[in-house]
Amino acid sequence: MRICFLTLAFFLISFSNSFANYPEPTLKSPRQTMLYFLKTMKGYKLGDQNGILLALKAFDLTSFDETTRTSSGKIVATLLIQTLDRLEYIKVSNFPKKVKGNTWFYKKKLIEVKGDWKEVEIGMTKGLDQKWRFSKNTVTSIPIYYKSVKDRPVVKGVTQLFSFKDKLKKLMPNWTGNKSFIILNGQWLGIFLLIFLAFLIDRIIRIYIGALAKKVMQKKRVNYSDKEQKKFVFPIGLVAFSGVWTLGIRTLELQDQVLSPLIRGGLIIVTLGFVMVAYQLVDLFSLYLEQKARESDNKFDDILAPLFRKTAKFFVVAIGFIFIGDSLTLDMKSIIAGLGIGGLAFALAAKDTIGNIFGSLTVLLDRPFRIGDWVHIDGTVEGMVEEVGLRSTRIRTFYDSLITLPNGRLTNAHIDNYGQRKYRRFTTKVGVQYDTSPEKLEEFCQGIRQIIKDHEFTRKDYFHVYFNGFNNSSLDILVYVFWQVPNWAKELEEKHRFLMDILKLGNKMGIDFAFPTQTIHLQGQDNFETPKSSPVGL
Repeated sequence: MRICFLTLAFFLISFSNSFANYPEPTLKSPRQTMLYFLKTMKGYKLGDQNGILLALKAFDLTSFDETTRTSSGKIVATLLIQTLDRLEYIKVSNFPKKVKGNTWFYKKKLIEVKGDWKEVEIGMTKGLDQKWRFSKNTVTSIPIYYKSVKDRPVVKGVTQLFSFKDKLKKLMPNWTGNKSFIILNGQWLGIFLLIFLAFLIDRIIRIYIGALAKKVMQKKRVNYSDKEQKKFVFPIGLVAFSGVWTLGIRTLELQDQVLSPLIRGGLIIVTLGFVMVAYQLVDLFSLYLEQKARESDNKFDDILAPLFRKTAKFFVVAIGFIFIGDSLTLDMKSIIAGLGIGGLAFALAAKDTIGNIFGSLTVLLDRPFRIGDWVHIDGTVEGMVEEVGLRSTRIRTFYDSLITLPNGRLTNAHIDNYGQRKYRRFTTKVGVQYDTSPEKLEEFCQGIRQIIKDHEFTRKDYFHVYFNGFNNSSLDILVYVFWQVPNWAKELEEKHRFLMDILKLGNKMGIDFAFPTQTIHLQGQDNFETPKSSPVGL
């Protein structure tokens, strides 16, 4: 058993070493270029997939799009070796070591294609780096050249290239080899099958990822609606669809003029899909943060959660813009450099925006208010803080309108935060009629003090209840009291209970509450004496 294992290992090592013994791609002459190409393609024929990648160094592929250069180059290399294998047994020694000029032809002829004569060639050109490569004309004309010789047998002594694609083509009916609107019928069939496969994978991934995301969010006790789930899985499915399309379309051996826009479009959609996935992941994580913020006693978290959402989305869009531009073959380095040069002008034009961003940092660092606080800003803006964003803060007024306040204004604004009060003050005057006796008035004041002491949320160490003045129509009792309550709604509730208890106490003691009145006496009545002054009655 051990001997068999060692024998197999030795065979594999020897087999792999045979692939590794490729000549260096010096390409200093047509002879070296042809030798390098034949050796690397022989390795590919024997099963070394890296051989064809090495063979691409012998071609001038600059006419191809960068995204399709490798896949289209493989097709060209395959067609060239299959053409050479059917022309003659090549003796590299017959190829020149030195050539005058920058062009050399191995084969060049006219071929009739459906009544038209096409010029085809197998030639090499010397580049600026002094290396000889198969020319652009060879790259573009080799598909036509191969069609003219494909029915010939492979010459004796040559290792024939057998691939799965070649075997599959032989099994396909003849009509698949006919061209219909730019490409072959078989390629159209492959495109439709590819679309179906991509759609199927798209659906499967959406269902699986959607169920997984919902399970995770439920485990984290985060409210996650079906609408949010659909928004999240849509870009993931888009990435899956376009990814399958981009990978699969390369296998159909389309011409570069057709393949390039299809690949480029697929890459753009993949990139856009990844940006959308990142965008939705920010939303998903923000939902989790907002849920934790609601559960936390630290109200500062209520500011951080929405601010994180907007800041993260900004960076996702900015980075996504760079990647999308790169997939569109835009020179993003020059664009970014241009933005750097124009940074000063941009800063001057966007000084208000930058000021707003620094304003948001001020809100984060100084914490002048929290979400839900009742604020009064510069004596003009009053309401409840609803949201703090990267550029602005939204305040809900008490008449339910929404004020959007730029954060830059907050850096120098006077902010009166009613929401940060430890106690909520209430002051009023209770007026009783002038016919109330001093003893009853004192007893009534003492009763109000006792009400303050008995209420749960009143401040017991500091309050005032005193007879405070003679009004035109009442004896005024000053009531000055504080409540320790969390919000305005609770303040209103406690104020209601307090005033109701005062009213009940007054009714119980027979206290008559005063209101503005006047007594008017008319002249001409019987037994009427005109007073020296018009009295004001109760």
